[in-house]
Amino acid sequence: MDIIREVMALPVDNFLGMLIYAVIFIFVAGLVFSLALKFIPNRLPYAVKSLIVFIAIIISLIVWWQMIVEPGLRL
Repeated sequence: MDIIREVMALPVDNFLGMLIYAVIFIFVAGLVFSLALKFIPNRLPYAVKSLIVFIAIIISLIVWWQMIVEPGLRL
């Protein structure tokens, strides 16, 4: 458990920390997309549904950039 705490402190300088953050990100992104797709009504046009999914992808990419990539660039 101490190893996991240590690698999560600064994940961009070791592979295990990056892997743990990637798994967490994939799980959260999948959950967000699943919820977005579940609550989009079927009566909406295909373009609107695609736009909602696109916005969810952009938000998850922004969160990914802020949480994982940007701290690594500051090193």
